[in-house]
Amino acid sequence: MLSVKLPNGTTATVTGVGSIILTPTILLDHDQPQKRKIGIAEQKNGLYYFHLWDASSTSFVSIRPTFDLWHWYEQFIQEGKLLEGEDLDFAYDSISAFSTRRDNQEAVFGAEEGLKDIRDATLAYKAEALELQRQLRQLQNQYDMLTSQASSLIQGRRARVAATSNVNGQLTTIDDSLSARNLEMNAVLGRISSTAQELAHYHSGDEDGIYLAYSNFHPYLIVDASCMKELNQWFVKQLDTGPYRLVAEEGKAKCSWVNLDDMSNILVRDLEKSHHQRVSELQRLRSIFGTSERQWVEAQVENAKQQAILMALKAQVTSDEAHSHLDLHSLRRKHAELVGELSNLYHKEEKLLSENIPDLCWELAQLQDTYILQGDYDLKVMRQEYYISRQKAFINHLINQLARHQFLKIACQLEKKTMLGAYALLKVIESELQGYLSATKGRVSRCLALIQAASDVQEQGAVDDQDTFLHGVRDLLSIHSNAQAGLSTYVSAPGIVQQISGLQSDLMTLQSDLEHALPEDRNRCINELCTFIQSLQQLLFSSSTTAQPILTPRSLMKELDEMEKINAKLSAAVEEVTLEHCKKNEIVKHHSQEVGLQRRVFVDFFCNPERLRNQVGELTDRVRALHSSSERN
Repeated sequence: MLSVKLPNGTTATVTGVGSIILTPTILLDHDQPQKRKIGIAEQKNGLYYFHLWDASSTSFVSIRPTFDLWHWYEQFIQEGKLLEGEDLDFAYDSISAFSTRRDNQEAVFGAEEGLKDIRDATLAYKAEALELQRQLRQLQNQYDMLTSQASSLIQGRRARVAATSNVNGQLTTIDDSLSARNLEMNAVLGRISSTAQELAHYHSGDEDGIYLAYSNFHPYLIVDASCMKELNQWFVKQLDTGPYRLVAEEGKAKCSWVNLDDMSNILVRDLEKSHHQRVSELQRLRSIFGTSERQWVEAQVENAKQQAILMALKAQVTSDEAHSHLDLHSLRRKHAELVGELSNLYHKEEKLLSENIPDLCWELAQLQDTYILQGDYDLKVMRQEYYISRQKAFINHLINQLARHQFLKIACQLEKKTMLGAYALLKVIESELQGYLSATKGRVSRCLALIQAASDVQEQGAVDDQDTFLHGVRDLLSIHSNAQAGLSTYVSAPGIVQQISGLQSDLMTLQSDLEHALPEDRNRCINELCTFIQSLQQLLFSSSTTAQPILTPRSLMKELDEMEKINAKLSAAVEEVTLEHCKKNEIVKHHSQEVGLQRRVFVDFFCNPERLRNQVGELTDRVRALHSSSERN
């Protein structure tokens, strides 16, 4: 009896012939390794089959047992080469052909391969390896090419990024400069409009006094003195030396340039032969000197008027300075009051958020397992519903209070911006002297041109009334500013350019506000409202639905009544603020029309004062007609 370990891992007991037989050379004989054979006996259908495996050809053949096998078996037993027990297990485990793994069995008991097939397979493998090496070299070359292209692309991208950053920096600088120029243009337009308004008020003749904004007129006095000095030097030079000296002597002798004709006629009659040349010279120069002397007298009269105006302006400047200081102090005091009121409201809001709402949440939390009365269930339910209604009303009050506080905070911020704008406006008023100085220089230059020239010269940069193109542009600008287009008037090309520049700057400002400021404000307000609503929803639904309410303390009821009174006062204050904002919006709505009218009056004042006088006369007649009609009614 022998113990046999089959390839599937099971152990079988075999009696008689047909046991496991192994070739001795596989484990014991090493002389002829090419003839190694392994035999396995297996019983099928009452017969024993012997499986022979040849190691040299890796083939597996099944044969039926014969009497020769009995001879081999007895010979193995006699020679002591039959493996049993541990030796059999060791030999079995050392041979991979008997492994239970399917892949090893297929590898060992596969198809028969000859040496030629192995050589052919080796050559095929070598050829495939060469082909793979060639493909690897091609891929390496392609990789190097792609690497070089990637490096060049990276360098180009860096160059483009550097160029883009440079261009962006230049664009940022240009934008900053344009913003600064827009601010300057806005300031200039504001000064021009205020100047036109003041000049229109001055030329309207409604009051005797002269009103101008606070400014320093010392440079104006210096320029006026220098102009007078130049005029005196010019007249002294013209009357003391040159051909005008003769006319001056004649004027001094007769005490007036009016007697020049008589004097020259007498000289012609008495000394016709000896003084013919002198008299002809006097006749040639008398018209010129008459015009010059008349203009000099008119300039002296105008100078006296300007001196009187300057005296009135000095008094007005003193009063305006006091008024400006009073306005500044009042604005600062109002700003301080608003800051204090805003801080008080902020403290009240913090108190409500830190005290009342946590107390309410604590009371809602205490509703769990709490009973009002012991006894009638209906009364309990009624009290519970009443308490819930009161709590809902209180929560609605809190919601309204938070909304009012938020609205008041926004209103206070807007009012603060308005106050800061007013303060900046007071600062801008200080710089209006440049505008007045430029206007004064223009008037002085016009006076000098009138003194030196014999006839009027058309102003440079102006356009005649027959220029239909610029008049069409002026009409379009008037329509845009909601101004009524009248008859064809004198048009200034720089004024039209300034109006177009102002409209373009306003358009850019409105577009930037529409793209950036308004969406940000809208999203911020929506996010804040959503946050408040979510917090209130959490407060409303944080307690259990089966909780039993408790009675509201009397102290809390008093606080609720006081809160309702405060809410009423706050509502009245909010309505007042809303009314003021509505009034301000109405004023701002008509501001563009007033600015257009002011610009037109300013241009007419310097370019066509006759038309401005006619318009003032028409307005005066219209006012008188309205007064007379009202008195008749």
